[in-house]
Amino acid sequence: MMACSIIVIALAVFSCKKVQYKSRDTSYLKPPPPDTTTPIIDTSAVLSNCDQLDGWGIVNTGSEITVAPKEGKGYIQGIIAPGGNFMQFQLALTTPVDTKQSLGTGELKFWWYIQDVSQIDPGGQIQMSSANNPDDFRLGWGLSSILDTLHAGWNHLQLKFIDAYGLTDADLVNLKAINYMRIFYNTKANVTTAQTYGIDDMRVDVAAPVVISSCDKLDNWNVVNGGQLITVAPKEGTGYIQGTVNVGGNFMQFQYSIPSPDFIDTKTTKEVGYLEFWWYIQDVTQITPGGQIQISSANNPDDFHLGWGLDGILPTVHNGWNHLKLKMTDAYGYTDNDQMDLRKMNFMRIFYNITTATSAQVYGIDDLEVAVK
Repeated sequence: MMACSIIVIALAVFSCKKVQYKSRDTSYLKPPPPDTTTPIIDTSAVLSNCDQLDGWGIVNTGSEITVAPKEGKGYIQGIIAPGGNFMQFQLALTTPVDTKQSLGTGELKFWWYIQDVSQIDPGGQIQMSSANNPDDFRLGWGLSSILDTLHAGWNHLQLKFIDAYGLTDADLVNLKAINYMRIFYNTKANVTTAQTYGIDDMRVDVAAPVVISSCDKLDNWNVVNGGQLITVAPKEGTGYIQGTVNVGGNFMQFQYSIPSPDFIDTKTTKEVGYLEFWWYIQDVTQITPGGQIQISSANNPDDFHLGWGLDGILPTVHNGWNHLKLKMTDAYGYTDNDQMDLRKMNFMRIFYNITTATSAQVYGIDDLEVAVK
């Protein structure tokens, strides 16, 4: 009896013991780190997303295809039937579109599906207009210079306004009121089997940058102490160009020279162009005033050039990688009689002195390009 009483008392005490639960207080939890991803802002002006046939006129009427479009819900399809030899996609807009671009900054972009590129005759054209017809107030691009860049299947075209014909016409296109576009072409012969074509996601956007050097190889680069190609942690592509000032040295130069007669067409003008690149600096305080950044179309830094003094740039940079975006309107040489020909750029250099190095000083260059605002 005594043993049973002890057991009953123990059970009673245990059943009355308060159960400890974890606190619901979450004040000790740390908030997630802020999102530092730079948002992508779409500044393009859509002429047609090609999700419906409204405004489109296509040979043999055309169809709206909703299977595997390149963008949105569908794309516009046109077919040349056996025995035919002509295709045209024509877009007439009831409400004109403000492209928000100038002749120096814009490009026409769209996707073009081609079943067989070899069938297309090079005499065709791509045209856009503010007169609701292809013959007035227009820009145009001949297919003869485009077809070699295309392949069977979907192709993404980016046609810079500066490469178009019509730039000097008296009836210059009004880029604030585009209301017409067409692409038309013949086949080299009457087709024996049906040939299918498609158009999707037609818009005007800021022209893509022109790459001067991806810095993925040392070709055409001349760097103090020879320079090296570094493949670890580049800012773009597979590598960057590194230069080192050894102990006791005080000078650094990165020079990029394209052998004559070759050159690069930057496809921009001084009024809207920028020189852009990444510059790695180990210690900004070591660089002394007086350095320069220069580009030229004479394959040397002294003629037909544009330049920027480092004195105005150094206060804006820091140790590590810096992305430089240099306006051509801020450059010296902008009003020289021997003005640089931006359609034939073949030279760039950045040079500067440093305080005599007591330890090796490392610098780098990556992703050299010309862009528009």
